[in-house]
Amino acid sequence: MEQLSRSEEQVMAALWACSRAATRREIASHLPPECRWADSTLLNFLLRLEKKNFVRTEKQGNKNLYTPLVRRLTYCGAVSQAHLQTLYGGDIRAMVCALADTGRMTYADTERLLRWLTEYQAANPEYDYE
Repeated sequence: MEQLSRSEEQVMAALWACSRAATRREIASHLPPECRWADSTLLNFLLRLEKKNFVRTEKQGNKNLYTPLVRRLTYCGAVSQAHLQTLYGGDIRAMVCALADTGRMTYADTERLLRWLTEYQAANPEYDYE
């Protein structure tokens, strides 16, 4: 899956937050404060996303409605896997260590992750754990 630019990811995150087909104005309302672009800039990003097959545009009256064609979970999983391979040689422990050692992952985050992994493992006993 093609990785998007940071700005394109911000637009997709805003569209996913709408939870349905949305207008440009609705998408703009979900953008973070640092991404308050001119209308023409947002429309340009939406056009790029359409060309990359991430978004479908349909006319409704005098407005365009934008529908995501890629699920958030699908995109995040693909991009995370690519980063894991590229930056950490596929070693998820190295990634977690880098987050923890640089203070980007707190002890509380580590505790939550450990609890989640334990729950996930219990809920998926058929999975082949090494």
